[in-house]
Amino acid sequence: MTWRDIWAADRHGLGAEKIARESIRAPIPNHITEDVDFFIALRFSGKVPMVGYRIRDVFHVIWLDPKFDLYEHG
Repeated sequence: MTWRDIWAADRHGLGAEKIARESIRAPIPNHITEDVDFFIALRFSGKVPMVGYRIRDVFHVIWLDPKFDLYEHG
């Protein structure tokens, strides 16, 4: 899938959603600079969200959210 495909997909299926930095309930690692103002939650077939950030075409996974308590899932 391309990033365009991922953003177009349903966020609870194969899609993604943006999570504001201030919505993250866990400590943010020091190596993540303040210019990263949002994170991305990716799911695969409705499974546990992987939350991280993207630099160009590379997605850096920072957290797995198996209890769905890292941020408000609405």
